[in-house]
Amino acid sequence: MFALVAAVHAAPAFDAVAELEAAKIEIAKLREEALSFKAVASEREALFSSSPIPEPMVTPSFKSVQPGVFDISGMAYLGGIVGGDGKFLAVHDAKPKEDSDLSSGDPKTRVSMFMLPKKEEKDATEGLEGGLMHLEFTDLAFPDPPGIITGHRSTDLESVARIPGTNLVLLCESGNSADDACNATRADPKHGLPDPTWRYDATASKTDPAFCETPPPRIYVSEVTAGEKPTVTIKQEIYWTEFYPGWVNSNGSPANKTSSGVPMNVEATAVGNLGQPGAPDVYVFLWAERESTTIHYTDLVLDANNTVSIGRPGGFDSKSFALPPPMNQTLNRPIVSLDVDDSGGIYAAAAYDTDGDFGPYNSAVYKIGELTFHPEFLGFPMVEIYPEPTMFAEVNGFKVEAVARADKVPVNMYYNGEASAVSGPMTFLGTDDENYGGTLRPINLTLADLEHDEL
Repeated sequence: MFALVAAVHAAPAFDAVAELEAAKIEIAKLREEALSFKAVASEREALFSSSPIPEPMVTPSFKSVQPGVFDISGMAYLGGIVGGDGKFLAVHDAKPKEDSDLSSGDPKTRVSMFMLPKKEEKDATEGLEGGLMHLEFTDLAFPDPPGIITGHRSTDLESVARIPGTNLVLLCESGNSADDACNATRADPKHGLPDPTWRYDATASKTDPAFCETPPPRIYVSEVTAGEKPTVTIKQEIYWTEFYPGWVNSNGSPANKTSSGVPMNVEATAVGNLGQPGAPDVYVFLWAERESTTIHYTDLVLDANNTVSIGRPGGFDSKSFALPPPMNQTLNRPIVSLDVDDSGGIYAAAAYDTDGDFGPYNSAVYKIGELTFHPEFLGFPMVEIYPEPTMFAEVNGFKVEAVARADKVPVNMYYNGEASAVSGPMTFLGTDDENYGGTLRPINLTLADLEHDEL
């Protein structure tokens, strides 16, 4: 009986020892896990101490889709100039009054240079386009006309025409549809200069009696370099009225905007070479008012000192074309740009604009004529304007204000960037889409019968 009792009392003691051992094992496991967790925590602490914790997300803000890209009012291809292949000189239609209204005090850019995207830039950024590049000529000073303060800024540059085979360009003011006081009183009818006894101010407030919105329009003959450090240097100024009279009536009052021969809004200019290979250069200067379908042209002479003169005895000649429907109903500005390519083809751009800054716009680019020789004219060169455009491209949604023909575009700047040779003639356009900015693009032109595409 005693032995049984002892056995009964011994069993709990045996269980307690086992439980104690089990507890020790559990404690050891917990200690091991704790040490492991501490090690992980130590590693994480080291990791985060070497990698700063990101700051809280900043509220996103809108940025311009096209920072620094200006409206393009006119442009000319610079191919053949040292460093000029694949580059365009462009002008922008700022006015002195707009500069004085800017809070920054910095005047708007008038002239810039664009460079086409390059294949190597695309490759270097792992598939991201290097993109259309441009630089601004912010230090370009335009001479003040006698009697008018402009702040050494141009007024409404709407076109640029390169003299073929040279590094000279014509930066052309349009006239800006102006008929205000500073274009009404003339001391010198030949040059259209205002009364020298009164000093007008194109930068003044519009309520100022001296305010002059648009000084007499001029053409600035400029020299361009396009190498590593591009430059534009104004060499000469020519008043439109030296060869295109009609700004004022004979009594000095403003001329009617619809009267013949009045340079009210010339947005299209070009220079072609009528000379034959091996013969002396024979330049012709072409221009057009934006709301007409008439091309005017006259002689342009470049002397040994690179001094330019425009005009000839007898003035100038004019020829017109007709826009076929529906273009004659949908494009209210039939000629907003001109260019003459190396083969003598004459190209123009037209646009639809409601004078609003939000669009929608519509445009077209077309071939309207050529510089040619006809046996019936005893072999003399002539400007031929077709009855209607023969090639065209519709550009819906954009307001084209510049067309430029470009030959021999570098192999890394067209097609897929891997062409075997420089390009043939190509057509480029520039847009002035007002509040939507501007851009430069290559386009295809199609024959009017829609049976042929041109590069």
